[in-house]
Amino acid sequence: MALTVSRTAEISGPPTSVHAVLRDLATYETWMPIVSSVDVDIADHWYVELRVAIGPFARSKRLRMKRTTDAADQLVFSRSESDGRSHATWELRIELDASDNSTTVHASLHYEGKMWTPGPVEDALESGLDKGIVQLQEFVSQSL
Repeated sequence: MALTVSRTAEISGPPTSVHAVLRDLATYETWMPIVSSVDVDIADHWYVELRVAIGPFARSKRLRMKRTTDAADQLVFSRSESDGRSHATWELRIELDASDNSTTVHASLHYEGKMWTPGPVEDALESGLDKGIVQLQEFVSQSL
């Protein structure tokens, strides 16, 4: 089962500041509600725990993510577990379109597996992304 959630947002602030925040997964737990924790593993690798609440229930998934693309206009983080087993694909793709004092961010989270199915989990991910956009704007503003 493939699942993709995506958002586009205009973030006020210099493109270099927006890029600096988005390229470091360690910042995501501060401003992205669906990211409950991030631990640095080695260079360009993080352990990320995603968590969504659905009423009194919660679903979480811990992933080892690697930054596989790091360009001024594109960032890609891909699942990269180190246990030697085969795992479902998780990929976060971010495209940045810069102007003088703002950046348009196109973000897409793609999953191919059986654990996170469409429906309530997808709705919770979508809601978390909406809240994350607002909090990203605030986080970038505070870091200027």
